[in-house]
Amino acid sequence: MNKVNPYAVLVVAVVGVSLSAIFVRFTQAPSVVTAFYRLLFTFLLSLPLATTTKKYQWRLRFKQLALIFASALFLALHFVTWFSSLRYTSVASSTVLVNTQPFFVIVFGFIIWRTPVNPKMLMSVFGAIMGTILLSWGDFSVGGNYLFGDALALLGAVFIAIHYLFSSYLRHSLDTIPYTTLLYGFCTIILAVFAALGDYSFVGYPLLDYSMFLSLALFCTILGHTLFSWCMKYLAASVVSLSVLGEPVIAAMVAFFLFGESFSLGQFIGSIIVLISIFGYLYEENKQCSS
Repeated sequence: MNKVNPYAVLVVAVVGVSLSAIFVRFTQAPSVVTAFYRLLFTFLLSLPLATTTKKYQWRLRFKQLALIFASALFLALHFVTWFSSLRYTSVASSTVLVNTQPFFVIVFGFIIWRTPVNPKMLMSVFGAIMGTILLSWGDFSVGGNYLFGDALALLGAVFIAIHYLFSSYLRHSLDTIPYTTLLYGFCTIILAVFAALGDYSFVGYPLLDYSMFLSLALFCTILGHTLFSWCMKYLAASVVSLSVLGEPVIAAMVAFFLFGESFSLGQFIGSIIVLISIFGYLYEENKQCSS
């Protein structure tokens, strides 16, 4: 019998991922360097688990390795664009916009695999588009840099959506630990190349930065996304999926107290519309999967 309360674990996971934007805001390092260290520390923290797997689980075909590398590439692009967006726009706007990724998943899924989409899910997509426009419209009064940050956050949502499509395909034939270990390893290498091509230094940052890098890996990835995966074994997929909606809310609240960030009326209404649309989409998706 499982003695750990999965709902308590779910709360820890939601708080963990919600702190990602906050930790990034505290760093002075370039976004690509921050992303590199997050993945490097995550990879190193994941290595002990790799020793618990069987040898046959690591027998991968070249096509599988190539697809894992592609998945890692889009994950790396997601981190770079999203972390960069936090330099220009508010934590609230950035986290709400990057969480629109479910809609890009269904768009790409329909284009690539002709995955059927029911009318209610399409209504959710339309609502999210309207909410995003309203949210970004509120940033017009603040300045062009905020709009640039909003665009980067949306681009981050596109990249993570493509990454999820690769992951969904690969997880049908690969075990979790080999896949995630290789994913984090490839992603670390890709981000190192990005940083080198941009002539960014890997050293010389304040101690606070390195503590934030480690915090991103430990709290946001290991105690965030990894715990979400664990909860999927004990809770309904809908419960876990909908809990992610807490990320923009918690992030916005923490940013308000730490950085004095607040919402304009347009941003608030737009955010609410986007969150309701995401909730509606995930609810319909769960009904469709259950039927």
